[in-house]
Amino acid sequence: MQNEKASRTALVIAASLVLLHRDPKHSDLVLKTSADLCVQMLETYSPQTRLFSKIVQQSWFRPIAKLIERMTVPGILLHYVLRKKCIAGLVRSALIDGAAQIVVIGAGFDPLSFELHQDFRAARFWEIDHPATQRHKLRAFPKIGIERLHFVAVDLNATAFDKEALVKSSFDPTQRTCWIAEGLLMYLRADVVSLLMRTLKTLSAPGSRLAFTFMEKQRDGRIRFDSQSKLVDWWLRERGEPFLWGTTRGELVDFVRPWHVIRFFDHDDLREMEAGLADEAIARGEVICLAEI
Repeated sequence: MQNEKASRTALVIAASLVLLHRDPKHSDLVLKTSADLCVQMLETYSPQTRLFSKIVQQSWFRPIAKLIERMTVPGILLHYVLRKKCIAGLVRSALIDGAAQIVVIGAGFDPLSFELHQDFRAARFWEIDHPATQRHKLRAFPKIGIERLHFVAVDLNATAFDKEALVKSSFDPTQRTCWIAEGLLMYLRADVVSLLMRTLKTLSAPGSRLAFTFMEKQRDGRIRFDSQSKLVDWWLRERGEPFLWGTTRGELVDFVRPWHVIRFFDHDDLREMEAGLADEAIARGEVICLAEI
């Protein structure tokens, strides 16, 4: 990621949510509030993304988007939206079960904390992300209430997780917390991921949960979606956002200790979340993990 530019991946995912919400076949998978928040972020980011936001909302663009998807990662759009829906459900469950704090690491343009802080008035929320991405997000929402939604700017690729900055922003390590790292860890080195896991443990009261995603390492050792084309490999390298870390489910159980893995959610689990997806392509390779301390 360039220092003054938000993650291109964050922009693509925001546009994908808008696109699917406008698709009558899948509109129910994306909340209107989520789509509207993504539109607002795209419209304020740059003239180019403002134009692109308008394009993805047009019906004539949907077959073009499908063609692009088939040429890059078939099923990636449904993967994005179902991944988000699954994690949102895990976080809501954590809040219902007594979590008092939600921390989204590498939040990108994800509107989840904006939505949940409206529904759970007693909870407090933090977003930790690259300064450039966070700056653009705050510009899109200048009136967001900051008394329960806090922003901590950290470039995890350049520096360690700054737990002191988090504590200074009123985070309380004695309170039960739900941590979220969605679509992030594959962009970090293995040693950085390991250090992050240990750091989060020191900030977590018993009963805290961690919902994160990871890339399943392929048999040949490559870290990618099963159906990912070489075009995507090139795009990620050119944009400075290559996949750096992946693992297997067996290896992960030991890797994340002292966190205890509760369960995994793969593409088959995501398919079962909604009716009518039996014949739909859903990208395979990124897995959701729920762990607890």
